[in-house]
Amino acid sequence: MAKKKKTPLERVITALAATGAVCHFSGNLFIKKTLSKEAIRDLIAKGGLMPNEESACFYESDEAKAGIEFYRKHIYKDVFTFNKYSECLHAIFYENEGSDVYAISCHGFTGDPSQNSIYTKHFYEMGSNVLLPYLRGHGKSEHSHCTMGWMDRLDIIDWISFIINKNPKAKIILHGASMGAATVMNATGENLPENVKCCIEDCGFTSLWDQYTAQIGAATKIPAKVILSLVNPAFKVKLGFDIRDASPLNQVKKSKTPTLFIHGDKDTVVPFSMNYPLYAAAGCEKERLVVEGATHCAAGYLFPEIYWDKITEFTNKYL
Repeated sequence: MAKKKKTPLERVITALAATGAVCHFSGNLFIKKTLSKEAIRDLIAKGGLMPNEESACFYESDEAKAGIEFYRKHIYKDVFTFNKYSECLHAIFYENEGSDVYAISCHGFTGDPSQNSIYTKHFYEMGSNVLLPYLRGHGKSEHSHCTMGWMDRLDIIDWISFIINKNPKAKIILHGASMGAATVMNATGENLPENVKCCIEDCGFTSLWDQYTAQIGAATKIPAKVILSLVNPAFKVKLGFDIRDASPLNQVKKSKTPTLFIHGDKDTVVPFSMNYPLYAAAGCEKERLVVEGATHCAAGYLFPEIYWDKITEFTNKYL
């Protein structure tokens, strides 16, 4: 008996089913290997994503050593709050008694609050209380996956509410480095209370799609668009968002929060070329600091006077 030929519709359905299976497998593998808590722990154990020659300043510089000493000597509190889905969010908190100023400082990918110790030290010495959230998929976070600062933007809003409930007179500074910078920029695109006075982003990316495109382009000859199109459906299902929507660039267009855009001109992890489009697109009051000779997130470690003189000047305008 002759085999019945498939109709055009049946052929399309078969092709779509095959494509769907590939997308499902590819996307889930991508998420498991890069954004799951287990994958992040493995990356940390292997030394992270930074080249050794670039990451040395995070441990060996005078600033790094001073930050570590501050972290070890000063008492902090483990604090938590709940979001509207009854998910528990965790952070550490350094209380500067009598101050109405609060800095929320967000760590980068594979980081944790302790790795923001140099920023904590300076903000604390400037008179701020300092709150350092565990971003999703990292450390004490109860979320199983990292969302690269996108869903985290909503958690930052919950932390802002936590601070205002504690002190209605609070004047809040948002700060973040790398993925943490993307997080705070994403937050500024939302409707924030007047208590949020300004934002400092250090080495943030324009969008998750752009950042993955840069990383994939450096790692493989397969066009990034092909890979991201394959994995994007899994992002929607497993992580709850479309990669293309995770865009600090689009968020800062809506921002009313005065923002300082910082980037090292030798950054290749989050390409320096991403800094100006972010600055140009921002709809808020804004300033820009390009730190010559600084690699990814290294400005505060290698050139602390330049870094903190500018931050102090900027924040004093709004506090």
